[in-house]
Amino acid sequence: MAVQKVTLFTEQPLALIFGEQLDHIDVAYQTYGTLNADKSNVILLCHALTGDAEPYFAENNQNGWWQQFIGKGLAFDTSKYFFICSNVLGGCKGSTGPSSINLKSGKPFGSQFPHITVQDIVRVQKALIDYLQIPHLHAVIGGSFGGMQATQWAIYYPDFVDNVVNLCSSLTFSAEAIGFNHVMRQAIVNDPNFNGGDYYDGEPPEKGLAIARMLGMLTYRTDIQLAKAFGRARKAESQFWGDYFQVESYLSYQGKKFLDRFDANSYLHLLRALDLYDPAVGFDNLKTALARIKARYTLVAVTNDQLFKLVDLHKTKTALDQAGVELQYYEFASDYGHDAFLVDYDAFDSKIRSGIA
Repeated sequence: MAVQKVTLFTEQPLALIFGEQLDHIDVAYQTYGTLNADKSNVILLCHALTGDAEPYFAENNQNGWWQQFIGKGLAFDTSKYFFICSNVLGGCKGSTGPSSINLKSGKPFGSQFPHITVQDIVRVQKALIDYLQIPHLHAVIGGSFGGMQATQWAIYYPDFVDNVVNLCSSLTFSAEAIGFNHVMRQAIVNDPNFNGGDYYDGEPPEKGLAIARMLGMLTYRTDIQLAKAFGRARKAESQFWGDYFQVESYLSYQGKKFLDRFDANSYLHLLRALDLYDPAVGFDNLKTALARIKARYTLVAVTNDQLFKLVDLHKTKTALDQAGVELQYYEFASDYGHDAFLVDYDAFDSKIRSGIA
């Protein structure tokens, strides 16, 4: 089934956290499973940084980003639950973002796209759920950037959500992680083709975006996984200052592949939204914000995650406990590191099922 799309905020604009406004917001979304009679089996899936509205699709022998998790009898059981997933505000896969046409100018937003936060993203998701006439959510589930969205759902709409499952995400981003994002952004904005973000009439900043993606990939996996996959093996046809080792060739491939599916401006805006996330925004303090959570909260940590490190997941667990949140917590190691929540089904299966039971 093709991705569906709806335009929201046509009569009243969305007031953004940074003070700007945005109207006529397109939201691309997809659904899986069957909605039951009393609409009590709905689960919202929140995608990670570069995901989209299609965690599963079967066309053209391609896989969605949560392909092996969704289906009859799987962790996301389509014979039991009705799943909704939307592309986030600021994205480039059907929802309004920097590459979308600004109705006021008739041109892509580019540098004029407003600054967005996780809170803004969640408000757009809530507007979609209201449009679909869903009165309650059995669960909100997300990994990484999606885990932040799931947490914000429980804070903003405590009586609307029964369960939250946060996979591999802390309440705030660490200084080191912000530093990685800064280097990625600088690779993009210093590309000669960036043009302040207004590059849609010319060549896009592909070199900068590819470099940014390569750095990002090093934070998503582990040294163990890279050593097993590549070690110090060299390419048969190597370039001394380029792809000399197999691991370099892998990173170059990932950077190039990323260009076919993502927009540099979206990457910039979503990276910054990731940096900025703070559940305490709009409340007196963090404890006050977290104390609003009525949902049963499941937090899953990967001990050798190199992006959302274990020390930050422990801080998150402590903060949730101190706020009186009903919490179940799991931690384990995976060679896949941060990307484990996307690919290590066996490790996550039972934790997800427990979190939405």
